[in-house]
Amino acid sequence: MEIIRYRIRTKPYLCLSPAEAINTGITIGEQTVEMVILVKNPGPGYPEYGVIRNMSEEELKKIPVMERGEKVFERRKDAVNYIKTMGSKNYQLCGVKETRALPREELRIDEEKSVEDFLKELKAFEKKNNF
Repeated sequence: MEIIRYRIRTKPYLCLSPAEAINTGITIGEQTVEMVILVKNPGPGYPEYGVIRNMSEEELKKIPVMERGEKVFERRKDAVNYIKTMGSKNYQLCGVKETRALPREELRIDEEKSVEDFLKELKAFEKKNNF
């Protein structure tokens, strides 16, 4: 079974949609949004490994991206150690089967919602860091 997530190419965080990926923080306009196709229970030999939460998408949407803890790692060993640290019952190892850059034309983002999401993330950051 394949699982699809999205990310900004330079960031390790996995997101549920391209819009969510763009809203993970301030980005340079030229950064690329990628679709990441994952497979559960991978063997060795994948170019990268992803760690995803064992939750439904509806539950995941309620958790901010940075708190979700879904990430991509270059080495299997790093991904496995991350799962051990975070709690093996809550996370699952996946292999990155394929990554595809999404053309800007496909990134139809509701700008009003994007600004709203960005402000929520900013407020959460301020509370977390007591600014």
